[in-house]
Amino acid sequence: MAKRFQKALIPTALAVLSLAFAPVQGAMAQAPVKVKMNGQEANSAKHGTLLGHKAGNEKVSITLSLKLQHADQIDGFIADLYDPASPNYKKFLTSDQWASKFGPAQSDVDSVVSYVKSNGLTVSDMSKDQQFITVEGKASQIESAFGVTLNNYKNAKGETYFANSDAPVVPSAIANALLGVHGLSSEAVAHRNATQKPTTSNAPYVAGKPNLLQPNVGSGPTGGYTPTELRNAYDISPVISAGYNGTGQTVALFELDGYVQSNITTYVNNYGLGSPTPSKVLVDGYNGAAGSGQGEVELDIEVVNAIAPKANTIVYEGPNTDAGVLDTYKKIANDNTAQVVSISWGLCEPNNTASSMSSLHTVFQQMATQGQSVFAAAGDDGAYDCGDTKLSVDNPADDTYVTGVGGTYMTLSGTSYGSEKVWGNSSNKSGGGGGLSTVYAQPSWQTGPGVSNSYSNGKRQVPDVSAVADPATGYSIYSAGSWVVYGGTSCAAPLWAGIAALNNNYAASNGKSKLGQANPTLYKMFNTTQTYNAYHDVTTGTNLYYPATSGYDLATGIGTPDAWNLIRDINSGTTPPPPPPGGELIVNGGFESGSTNWTESSSGGYELVDTSKPHAGTKGLYLCGYNNCTDSAYQTVTIPSTATSATLSLWTYVSTTETSHSYDYLKVQLRNSSNTVLSTLQTQSDATATGWVKQTFDVSSYKGQTVRVYLLGTNDSSNTTSFYVDDVSLQYN
Repeated sequence: MAKRFQKALIPTALAVLSLAFAPVQGAMAQAPVKVKMNGQEANSAKHGTLLGHKAGNEKVSITLSLKLQHADQIDGFIADLYDPASPNYKKFLTSDQWASKFGPAQSDVDSVVSYVKSNGLTVSDMSKDQQFITVEGKASQIESAFGVTLNNYKNAKGETYFANSDAPVVPSAIANALLGVHGLSSEAVAHRNATQKPTTSNAPYVAGKPNLLQPNVGSGPTGGYTPTELRNAYDISPVISAGYNGTGQTVALFELDGYVQSNITTYVNNYGLGSPTPSKVLVDGYNGAAGSGQGEVELDIEVVNAIAPKANTIVYEGPNTDAGVLDTYKKIANDNTAQVVSISWGLCEPNNTASSMSSLHTVFQQMATQGQSVFAAAGDDGAYDCGDTKLSVDNPADDTYVTGVGGTYMTLSGTSYGSEKVWGNSSNKSGGGGGLSTVYAQPSWQTGPGVSNSYSNGKRQVPDVSAVADPATGYSIYSAGSWVVYGGTSCAAPLWAGIAALNNNYAASNGKSKLGQANPTLYKMFNTTQTYNAYHDVTTGTNLYYPATSGYDLATGIGTPDAWNLIRDINSGTTPPPPPPGGELIVNGGFESGSTNWTESSSGGYELVDTSKPHAGTKGLYLCGYNNCTDSAYQTVTIPSTATSATLSLWTYVSTTETSHSYDYLKVQLRNSSNTVLSTLQTQSDATATGWVKQTFDVSSYKGQTVRVYLLGTNDSSNTTSFYVDDVSLQYN
């Protein structure tokens, strides 16, 4: 019986970490020397009320982060990657190349895996670069393996959770391989940076409460700026009028809660945006249900739709724990499907652990090498990000590979830009985040007028840029079944992410490279003479401590965007012809991001995307090649009702061991959402075995319909046939 050796059983995704170690004194003779992992403060235990010891037989899942190879070379590699004078300028890595170049040493991976297995724990997942390893076991086994005590606690919010009461301890044999251990606490760690408009000027911001304040700024159904008003204010309208609406671009949203699609549909339909339906990626078993942070997720999606209406949006949702946060970021990086990433969740530096920030930093390094632009909300508590009386900034907006986005109060002049001042409201202690990091040094690209100021101390300065965020001049959003007005830097970050998507659309049409890590370019546009004036300099107000000044300041950074000018400056001031009408509907048609955006099924339990025989790039779809096979993969698309033509194309390769025919089949089908076959466009078999052939089908008759592009392979009980598919495309005009 023929056997299929090429395929591996399905792998999955994973997480991260980082820190230093200190020897544990007084170890018994003959016992392995153990070291304490510094930088993993037991913060959750410190501020919780002890309820008792966690039951030893309860299941616990943790994430181990390993040190990267050549870690001391990564920053230099990235600097070279973004240096226009370098021969390596913007020669971005794939996620596979990142893994090969900087992933952990195999010996380190082996030693860590061996240790956890020797303690009765199970490795349930591993990231493709092997940096993050998910480990499961009983609480008692986790305690024994990592020298911790797991207790149950209740915090001031009334939330119950488990947490470690002390820092983990590991044998010195694996100390040099490990960066950290995450998942020892189940407490929610990140806060969202979105606020609804209050009913009075000094009322506290409470998410989920209706807006009752009249009159309202903006012409939304209950006030708030509409997509048209935001576009007019920031000179985005000329970009879209020229034909650059985000087509062909993908924005990833980092989320720790779920959303309801009907709310997004209502928003898109009300404003006539025609945006693609967002796709969802769930991480670490998160169920995707909409919870208390629903408004955060929905406003993120809607703001991106408002600014870049034809960009694809992928919503990555994970659990709000230290391990869940890191795993979700890592999934975005390893998928490497999105050119732009928007983040509206964060945690103030003093409340975060050194290991969490260090581990997350490695993920942002990976994104920078892959050419992914990352925009993060700088926080809504002004200069006091922890909500107390101490100056602090928000993480990850403080990270040197992230563009931190602050907030303003904006008014229009008629339908156009009027004026802005810093968002800062002393009566309710809210405002755009900004200040000085205590963790990261000031990067070399952070230069220009005002960057060297009376507060400068050699540390990273936040924010980098800003946009309207004061709820008093907020955004019209549809969430949880009603029209509301939202503000917060959670609105400003996806606005900038949308502009980056428009820039990439423009750049691609002009033969230019995508933006990638944004800060080196944004600061260059700021501190060198350009053809156009790309920023509004905000010079009025404070964020409760730092004042706005001419040039850069710690309240609004460089300023707010004039998008049409900024995009033309970034792309050398040229005005290319508008792109042709229409666009591409298939996402990840070349399978370079694995199975992202595809739904797989394999009767043999195989991962269907692999490196066996790609038509182009490094990966392709491999169906069957084993007996009694039923393998399938499909992607759901909506063909616009306005399309004048729609063409599905793909490349196929058939290889068989059959000696008589026909027994094994490859079918290209269109199905509806109920999985009913609408049309079998083509059937190939073992009798049609040949090399790579391009297949093309006219699917114009399905315009206005949502269909599944369905690829189905079957084999009988003997003499296998392998079907390879790659470079799937569905283009419309």
